[in-house]
Amino acid sequence: MRGRRVHEDEHENSERWLVSYADFITLMFAFFAVLYATSEKDTAKAREFQESVKKYLIKASPMGGVGPQVNTTDKHNSPIEPPIQTFNNNKPETVKVLDETEKFVEEQFTEAERKKFFSDISPDDWGVRLTIPSRILFAPGGDKFNSSAMVFMDKLTALIGKTKRKVLVQGHVLPGETGSYKSTWDFAAARAGNFLRYVQARGKLGSEQFVLNSMADSKPLFPDDKMKDDNSRLEIVLLNDDMTF
Repeated sequence: MRGRRVHEDEHENSERWLVSYADFITLMFAFFAVLYATSEKDTAKAREFQESVKKYLIKASPMGGVGPQVNTTDKHNSPIEPPIQTFNNNKPETVKVLDETEKFVEEQFTEAERKKFFSDISPDDWGVRLTIPSRILFAPGGDKFNSSAMVFMDKLTALIGKTKRKVLVQGHVLPGETGSYKSTWDFAAARAGNFLRYVQARGKLGSEQFVLNSMADSKPLFPDDKMKDDNSRLEIVLLNDDMTF
């Protein structure tokens, strides 16, 4: 009797390994599907994929708080590598400002305008960073604003005034892109300075709220030749309270 019961139990359990095996195969399929998707050269789709996953990692958790963060280093050197962008700053103020910024942008701009004016809106160790292609703001090879950018500039001024946060304006240009200036450093500083002066005057904001930083061509976002023009840009950082200058 005892021997038959043991035999029956062994018969019942003999194929349970198939459940674990099926789970393993499913996970492997999902893993390789993600690898294939992130290897595609469609940068726009890759960026949308990265942003959707990043927002989930930042905002989602079982308790409704800030989700787990993946520590990356100097992510702004390349938004493509690693394939999923996250940030190593889980400060509530950063998440709060990011939410406010995204809400403002969604309310003030259509989807087409958001894709046109912003390369990226993302959090990092310093605060919330808005990346704007230079071709949207400036005439080719110059530091004067395009007339078509003025409405955008006014809305961005309203956002900066609303946050009441200190703001870092970083100028980035392409290698050899100097305009009428002697160096890429001077040209990047001139573009960033013109933006800063406009926003300050238009929004009647104090000079103590701003700092300017010329990066010249030292921090390209895209090594790929197809996207290299987007390396010429302005980055507007809404700084965390603990960032001082």
